[in-house]
Amino acid sequence: MEKNVRKMKQINKVLVANRGEIAVRIFETLHQMGITTVAIYSANDANALHVRQADERYLLQGKSLAETYLDMGQIIRLAQACEADAIHPGYGFLAENADFAQAVDDAGIIFIGPSAGAIRSMGNKTLAREIAADLGIPVIEGATGDAAMLLKGARRIGYPVIVKATGGGGGKGMKIVHKDDELEEVIESATREAQAYFGNPEVYIEKYLPSPRHIEVQLLADCKGQVVSLFERECSVQRRHQKIIEEAPAPNLGVSLRKNLTESARILAKHIGYCSAGTVEFLVQGKQFYFLEMNTRIQVEHPVTEMVTGIDIVKEQMHIATGKPLPFSQGDIQLNGHAIEARVYAEDPANEFAPSPGKVLLHQIPKGKGLRIDSSLDGSGEISAMFDPMVSKVIFHSSRRETARKMIIHHLKDYVLLGIKTNISYLIKLLNSSQFTNGKIDTTIVTRVAHTGSAKTKTCHHTKDLLSLAFLFANPGRKENANVTWRQLGFWRLLPAANLKVNGQEVNTRFQYHTPDHLSIDCNGEQINYRLLERGENHMRIDVDGSIQTMYYLPVNGEVIFQHEGVTSTVSPVRYLGKDTLRELNENPVLEGETIVTSPMHGTIVKVVAKKGDHINKGDTLLILESMKMENKIISSAKAYVTRVDVKEGDMVADNTPLVYLSNKLT
Repeated sequence: MEKNVRKMKQINKVLVANRGEIAVRIFETLHQMGITTVAIYSANDANALHVRQADERYLLQGKSLAETYLDMGQIIRLAQACEADAIHPGYGFLAENADFAQAVDDAGIIFIGPSAGAIRSMGNKTLAREIAADLGIPVIEGATGDAAMLLKGARRIGYPVIVKATGGGGGKGMKIVHKDDELEEVIESATREAQAYFGNPEVYIEKYLPSPRHIEVQLLADCKGQVVSLFERECSVQRRHQKIIEEAPAPNLGVSLRKNLTESARILAKHIGYCSAGTVEFLVQGKQFYFLEMNTRIQVEHPVTEMVTGIDIVKEQMHIATGKPLPFSQGDIQLNGHAIEARVYAEDPANEFAPSPGKVLLHQIPKGKGLRIDSSLDGSGEISAMFDPMVSKVIFHSSRRETARKMIIHHLKDYVLLGIKTNISYLIKLLNSSQFTNGKIDTTIVTRVAHTGSAKTKTCHHTKDLLSLAFLFANPGRKENANVTWRQLGFWRLLPAANLKVNGQEVNTRFQYHTPDHLSIDCNGEQINYRLLERGENHMRIDVDGSIQTMYYLPVNGEVIFQHEGVTSTVSPVRYLGKDTLRELNENPVLEGETIVTSPMHGTIVKVVAKKGDHINKGDTLLILESMKMENKIISSAKAYVTRVDVKEGDMVADNTPLVYLSNKLT
């Protein structure tokens, strides 16, 4: 057990060694405490919200993550130059880097987190497993070592196994493997992700449990030896091993299991002399639980715990870092109601959740009692392909779980983000699913809830019909103050049908005109009436035969971007030659047996597989593109020859950048 004694010391200025919503959230508490805040930022983040909210701000020299937010020396030098008393690492980046914590301490600066020794013992996942096992806490069978040893271990354990980053967390560097011939490639990919995100390329494997629950226990520990739990969180709703919905407390857990989990977490923290906020994570299968890892930092999902306990975890981190004892004991902490958090990501559910970086053209957040939104945006802005795709977290607290569930759905529908694709519609579906509603949650829930299509409606109207008529109501050609009826409707008044493109697909919606604010269509022989009830600058309410539909919209260059029930869509006239149409006409991607494979998104080339002269088959990997910390395989759509490769490893590419040229013959 490590002795962890800190002298009482006042903190007047804090540098937050992070970015995005966690930096904004930490600044909020620091401002309330009267502490001066310092932001650091890369060139890509020059206009970011966390930079604008800080009292002081300093540019990090460099372009890559390694040269900016992962550059320990540069960050410490900036802290010394601005005379910061302390550094808060947030989560991710250097938050669980023991060398960074030690370097901060050696520089005479307070590290707002646990000691380097505690981080080292828990940050190394294989060592953490050994410590937990020695304490009698159940662990899942696993293996460590080089690729050959991991292959041997996988055969001994039995497939499926999961490859994990030794220094990882937050779902990064995790891959599931089902057979021998997949393991080498997965280890290689997980190693790259681990190095890129944590600066540590080591990986290990564990037996993969097919359908466990993921439960974590929030701890606070002072440097006097007192450790308390703030109870647990349900974190089983995950996609690609990344949590997307969390709640506190965990539903249907049981008193005995809750006690065993919280006591095991406290025992582990006491044993290593832990001193700060931290989280111990477990996998639960039935009534059996297994130690997974300990995160020696504040968690992304900490707001749900704050909502049900009334404890500001960042504030307690600050007090602990100055050497103060916890102001409460375990018996003082009470659960109050239920809180649910949904993470909003810049990704496209209709395209296998591909990253969707870009400019946010319209950003409107809902408001209401019990609602909390932690965000990296306060208006329009840009979501960079350089970083994690999370935009914000929507949290709702109520006295009952069902009320919290219904209200967070309500607020998600009113959360407007236009210009990028988001997962809001999918979050709504998960929260509406019978599995989530009944609290029957495990880590397979996302595979059991489809992510395609839009929310069901109670009328026979189709989404494309609604979007088409909403376009007519929203179209800038409408003349609100015109005296003549046909001018109020614009050029659509003379047409029997709306010839439009909805998300790139042609739609011919025949409608009947009644008044400028009343149109109707025929639906299986029945007349469906669309009445415009309200039209503001960026929103409208349409009565569809008694079903009120709220549409958010933004006209952009002849098109109109809509958001309805969390789903974003683009509508334009068929004859409108926007930039995408013109690009398609000019690119001529298939010409005399040749195809240009272009980048589907912004990102960095991390591996080039194809070489000039290669003969490839349909489905073969041409290269691997990393965007928003996720690797994406670019594959061949046909059997062909590679005639040209325009990129190399390390290149940063934009959307639609030519990558590889294919031909039906070798030239």
